[in-house]
Amino acid sequence: MIIALALLAQATDFMTKDEALKLFFKNGERAVERCVTLDDADRKKVEEKYGSTVPAAQDVIVGVKDGKVTGYAMIVSEITKTLPVTFIVGLSPDGRVLEVAVLRHDEHIGTDCAKRRFLRQFDGKQPGDRLKMGANYDVVSGATLSCNAIARGVRRVLAVVQHHFLDRPANAAAFTQDEPVRQQRYVMGTTCTVTAHGDTAAVDKAFDAIKAVDAAISNWRDDSDLAKLHRDRSIDAGPELLSFVRGSLALSERTDGAFDVTVAPLVELWGFKGGERRVPSREEIGAALKRVGWRQIRVNGSRITLPEGVALDPGAIGKGIAVDRAADALRKAGVKRALVDFGSSVAAIGEWTVAIRDPFAEGKVLLTVTIRDETVSTSGSYEKFFEDSGKRYTHILDPRTGRPVEGVASVSAIAASGAESDALATALFVSKKIPEQVEALLVTDRGERTATGRFEKSK
Repeated sequence: MIIALALLAQATDFMTKDEALKLFFKNGERAVERCVTLDDADRKKVEEKYGSTVPAAQDVIVGVKDGKVTGYAMIVSEITKTLPVTFIVGLSPDGRVLEVAVLRHDEHIGTDCAKRRFLRQFDGKQPGDRLKMGANYDVVSGATLSCNAIARGVRRVLAVVQHHFLDRPANAAAFTQDEPVRQQRYVMGTTCTVTAHGDTAAVDKAFDAIKAVDAAISNWRDDSDLAKLHRDRSIDAGPELLSFVRGSLALSERTDGAFDVTVAPLVELWGFKGGERRVPSREEIGAALKRVGWRQIRVNGSRITLPEGVALDPGAIGKGIAVDRAADALRKAGVKRALVDFGSSVAAIGEWTVAIRDPFAEGKVLLTVTIRDETVSTSGSYEKFFEDSGKRYTHILDPRTGRPVEGVASVSAIAASGAESDALATALFVSKKIPEQVEALLVTDRGERTATGRFEKSK
């Protein structure tokens, strides 16, 4: 132990991160540092080029000046013998190595790899170069493991930059825009985060649009348009409430009633709307089911009519509608790249990589999926539930049986609109089946996965 500590103490620092960045960004560039997330499919492609495993998240620094990318830099660590060497690799806009410099070497031997006479061998290397010892670079005597570690790191940087930026110019162009405005607010009973490459006024308009949705379809507010419909049973609806009802009916028909906006009596019966959560009797469930059924809703022009006892619950579509309206507001404000994130429903303007939560571990990512001008929504049994006599009951109810769905942990679905992805996630949770044309991921309570489309590639 004493020997090990003594060896660790001999780690050598060559330069700081700030000093390293000055090697590459010294002409007035703005150094934009971001974490780039690779989904499983992209990571595999990078690993093929790199020749070894890479983490899903990569920190990349992009130089920007006068609206153009001036170069890339990545600080990476690679294991030498048992400890890492940390170094920076700077690339030109077309992906050629400009310079490699060592920041820190933790091993007590092999520090000669930090000398310029070795590192200059990587200058000019480009994506596609395999960097084989003896063919593309020569090692320094006594520092073979360290030299090979640096070569691996250079290969990784070349592969990441090529795949994520050079092969996808839109990703590089995103860095040339102004720093994004990011605001987080509590709306519709939860936290929503809007990240937009635009001004604060555009983000304010996005939140105003969300508030307008809440004012129209909230079943928690006495002053909403939906509350008025529940009181009066028949009203001439405004455009937001009418769109909500018409859209819900279309999705109910599409999903054969697995998604049903009239599930409100069941939600209240099981205590998931502010009441005491309990297991109701078979007779109570039967009585509530008589007031459930989307075909009971009548729409004639702008007039919506509900039979006595029928009530609408926007819980399985409301957040999806909200992200749609927020994204529309951002587009009208001229925003070309943004992400509206309600947690359970996310809308993207431009291309974004979105993390899907592990239903069995809060804060852990199950996988990532890339969406472009699309939405992704997730329904999970972990959101709201209660236990009775050792059995767990989720808030997601089957409108056909009147009981909580069993056997499913979460469902995520990708669609063109948030309303669609939100409702589909719930419908698939209820039906436990994914139609061929739908991109979705279903995770059972045993951890088994059924995936289609991009989710299948991200397994």
